[in-house]
This record gives sequence, structure tokens and C-alpha cells, in this order.
Amino acid sequence: MSSSRATFYAHQTMNLYARYGLSDNAKRLLRDHDQWRMGSLDRDQLGRNVRMSPDLRKSITDTITKCAAMMRKKPDEVKNCIEIIQACTEILDAADKPPDLEGFPFLTLPAELRQIVYGWYATKIVASTLVAYQSDNCDCGKWTSPNTSATPTIYRVDMALARTCRQIKTEYLEFVYHKYTLYFDCCCELNKRLKINPALRSSLRSIKVHWNGPVSDKAFTRLAKCQELKHLDIVVSKSTTCFETPREKEMRRYFRSLKPARLVDALGIDELLTIRGLTSVCVSHVNAKQNVKRTDEERANLQGLLRVKLLVSGLD
Repeated sequence: MSSSRATFYAHQTMNLYARYGLSDNAKRLLRDHDQWRMGSLDRDQLGRNVRMSPDLRKSITDTITKCAAMMRKKPDEVKNCIEIIQACTEILDAADKPPDLEGFPFLTLPAELRQIVYGWYATKIVASTLVAYQSDNCDCGKWTSPNTSATPTIYRVDMALARTCRQIKTEYLEFVYHKYTLYFDCCCELNKRLKINPALRSSLRSIKVHWNGPVSDKAFTRLAKCQELKHLDIVVSKSTTCFETPREKEMRRYFRSLKPARLVDALGIDELLTIRGLTSVCVSHVNAKQNVKRTDEERANLQGLLRVKLLVSGLD
């Protein structure tokens, strides 16, 4: 490729394209070719433009034909026609070159820069609390309203980036787990995910969970081992005390007139109180459309207990 060859704009100033009868598509590609020569357009992009449009490729062959005809009619136009034909052949070479599939070496960037990229990608997530997992295959017996309008709207989060490769998946999920509050509909799902997902265990920072299910004790035991956990929001309902602790089962064998279980007797209370090092704790009522609420007194009493036991000393 000679650096002394006339540019697209030089030919345009000479009115060559109008005199030769070149199409708008041909002029567009010749302009792109000129930008490639100057370094402002990638060769792969130039070739991609031609490959994606049969009309653009046809305009190149038509241009070569018109230039050849012009050379026969007017020999003094040979120099200009040859320059245009050379540009056309280079455009066709770029189109016929196999595309570069290697892509950008993203994983060679420092970890700090990759975290910034993950932050940019996550800007499309507008919610501060994400519904982590929902499954109907657990044994907690959580009630689902038959009225679909009673179910809170779930906004799907685009996790396509997590499907690129294992390392990016791990890094991006750790970023999401660390930045957003994850909501679990029951302790069954929480226990299951903490058991099988090491990235969740190591990066979970903020969580909201509906306290119910037959494995609440196991779920809170695993949650207590999450070193990065700083915020906990416990959602309580009447189903929180549906499952008895081993002690309560033993007592009911002999004291059958016991009143309905209190929150302090709910399955998982002892394990919940082993969690330490939090900076904020909250106890919330369940959505009235999803389950039966407990009393405000019970909610406030449990919140007071958790703040005394779970918070870092001096924060509350």
C-alpha cells in the first residue's frame, strides 16, 4: 500500500466518482478504506462491513468494471482508475480474510480494572435487593398465592457475563454478592446455595431471608461462617414457628398443653444467635400477600435481641 496514493477526498475533489458513475455504496466503502489507511478504522471492521451486505460487495465489483471501461475510453484516466481498483482489491482482501476470533485479552488486565468493568456492566441492575433464587422443590411448605397479582414483581438480572468462562463467572458473582442484598424466599434455598456455592459463602455481604423451613438451623449455621457478612434482614411470619426444635418436640411429649411456639422457640434461633460481627440487623414482617404476619411486639422484641447479640460492640 503506497503512501503516495491519492486519498478518497483527493479523488472526490477531482470529481472522479461522479464522472465514473460510482454508487453511494462504493463511495462509502472507499471512504472507509481511506480511514483504514489512516489508522482510524480497523481492518476487521472494514471487512465486516462488506461481508454483512451483499449490496456493498456488489458495489465493489461494479466499481472495478466501471474503472476498466473508463480506462479503455480515456487512457489519460489510467492512473486514477488503477488507484481506485487497487483500493477495491484491498477492500475485497479485507472482506475475505477470516475474522479474528481471539477477542480482547480481558483476563490479562489487573484485577482492579476488571472490577471496574464489572461495576460498569452492573449499572443496568437498578434494584438494590435481588431475588437470589426461587424454587418450589423444598419442604418448607411456603404458601404461594393463587392470585398472580399478589406476587411481587421479579426483575430478571442479566447474568450473561457470568457465562463467559469460569474465572469471569467467579469474579463477577463475587462482585454481585458483595455489592447487592440477596433475598432468599426460605431457609431451604439459603442452606442449599451456601452449601454448593463457595463464591457465595466467601463474598456474601448483605442478605434478606424469610425465616422458615425445616433446615433453618443448618442454614443459619452456614450463614454464621460467612466472614464478609455485614447486614442481615430477617423476615418473620407465622410459618417461622411451624417447625419445632428438638427440645420443643421433647417437651411436647410430656407437656401437651403448651401454647403455640414463640419466636424464641423457633427452629434455628440458637444458630441465628451465633452470628457475630454484623454492622446492621433488621427484622421485617412478611408481605401480607405472601404469608400471615406476626405481631409488631414479636418483631420488635426479636430485633432488639439480635441487635444485642449480633452487632459489633459499640455500633448500636
